[in-house]
Amino acid sequence: MASDRLFNLNVGVLGHVDSGKTALVAALSTQLSTAALDKNPQSKERGITLDLGFSSFITDKLPPQLEPKGHYTGLQVTLVDCPGHASLIRTIIGGAQIIDMMLMVVDITKGIQAQTAECIVLGEIATHRIVVILNKIDLLPEAKRSQLIAKATKMIHATFQATRFAGCTVLPACAKPGEGSEGGAEVKGMDDIIAAIMNMAPNRPRQPDGPFLFAVDHCFAIKGQGTVLTGTVLQGSAKVGEMLELPEHKVQKKVKSMQMFRRPVQSCQQGDRVGICMTKLAPDTMERGLVSSPGSVPTFSGAIAAVEKIRFYVGELSSKMKLHVTVGHTTVMATATFFGVPDGTTTDPSALRMGRLASKEHVQDFDFAQEYLYQHYLYGFEGRPHDASAPKAGRQQQQQQQQQQQQIDRSASVGDKPKHYGPQWALLEFSQPITAPKDALVIGSRLDADASNKTCRLALYGRVCGLLDPSSSAELARLKIFKMKQRTGSIKRPDKDGHSAVCQALFKKETDLSIFVGMKVVAGCGITGTIQGAFGKSGKFRVAFSEKLPGEMSEEDKILILSFKRFIYDRDKHHMVQ
Repeated sequence: MASDRLFNLNVGVLGHVDSGKTALVAALSTQLSTAALDKNPQSKERGITLDLGFSSFITDKLPPQLEPKGHYTGLQVTLVDCPGHASLIRTIIGGAQIIDMMLMVVDITKGIQAQTAECIVLGEIATHRIVVILNKIDLLPEAKRSQLIAKATKMIHATFQATRFAGCTVLPACAKPGEGSEGGAEVKGMDDIIAAIMNMAPNRPRQPDGPFLFAVDHCFAIKGQGTVLTGTVLQGSAKVGEMLELPEHKVQKKVKSMQMFRRPVQSCQQGDRVGICMTKLAPDTMERGLVSSPGSVPTFSGAIAAVEKIRFYVGELSSKMKLHVTVGHTTVMATATFFGVPDGTTTDPSALRMGRLASKEHVQDFDFAQEYLYQHYLYGFEGRPHDASAPKAGRQQQQQQQQQQQQIDRSASVGDKPKHYGPQWALLEFSQPITAPKDALVIGSRLDADASNKTCRLALYGRVCGLLDPSSSAELARLKIFKMKQRTGSIKRPDKDGHSAVCQALFKKETDLSIFVGMKVVAGCGITGTIQGAFGKSGKFRVAFSEKLPGEMSEEDKILILSFKRFIYDRDKHHMVQ
């Protein structure tokens, strides 16, 4: 079988700690990589996965959807065993970004647990293909086993109904028998799991086009050969003899050889799990990171990302909040400033945009020419403003939320047309420089939250769509984010002709009124006017109105409103735009 014609499918195995993920991987695997099945000494001692483990199995039976495409001769399934412990969520996030589909392992005796929920969120971001494995069925009483499996399956379907995985495949399994009532029972369910994986394999061939991008998860030296970097090809292709770059270190090295699960190959492409051997590279240079085509991966300290709030996150996400932001295997602190389109409209439909943010497809470059409105919060999934009132517990909380949502629905409507709040972006200012692709997936988390709490710590996700240096005022000035400002004054004395008036209370006496000359104001009676200049030195000013003022005016009619935009990164702090 020609190894370079195998279709490699990366399957993430996720779930709560001690749900049996590693046992499942062991039962499925026939070949192990250099970072497989809990080789970490601490992992063995504690009995939980502490790092990403990689192993594989190969079948020469190709899924029907791949037979006419790409001339593949077989399917290689690479299993990515992700840790289930809450404190290791950084590693879980890193694993989620390289997978094509997901096996969600659930301990059938315990059901959905806290970290299982977070893995569902990561799965929604990383892939739309999932199979739920109800593991440890041997622990169920044999007489009631079928009934309990059916009940658990129904509960799983109900839980997943509100996610993009509604109607997903649910399979019972026993990956490590011997603990239950059947004693030395055989492993069960593996054939069904393999069939489900094959059935869900993507129906399009890998794309070798574009700059090469390789996510490294392990690094080790081979005496007399060089240093081997193992990982997953995220994009493009590479071959033996090529020069590749370690962008975080700004060094280039030549590819001496390649292997895929101990089989020598001459090239690799998108989706492949491969080991790349380079000479004159110290093995401690990197443990995790990226290898790329020279010059294709930038290092930056600030980025603009198209973002969405993760709907399971409880609480508000406000501008200037600090978050843990994960890009690839790197997690750093970042300050987020949220903004959106002024009128809440967009040419990119909401559902389509969210699909692009969550997928590996191209995301539209950020438009620096457009003006954007500063927003205090990242709104929820449905584009409605967040209500910051204190939550209450249990049924009372649910009733309150329903009432609040109904009120928001009413207030967000104009006639029969619902108001749309539009897409949102975040300016991310990183605490230290990040090296990542220009369209990298980003995940914002509150990892400082108590890991033992049963709340989702994943707060937002999105894609990088623009880069800038937040320490440069000139760079920030490219970002046209404005806040709407409003001042209120009053008409003091209309002129006899009724088309102009002396007005007051908009400005202090020391204000330089020259910068406001020509700006528009609106009177309480609805008539617009233009500021002509100062009247005396007490802060009063003259306004010329577009039409004659009423002969008799109430106090409300005399109210005068001045509205304008102030761009938050404008180097001219006196600059105002209407």
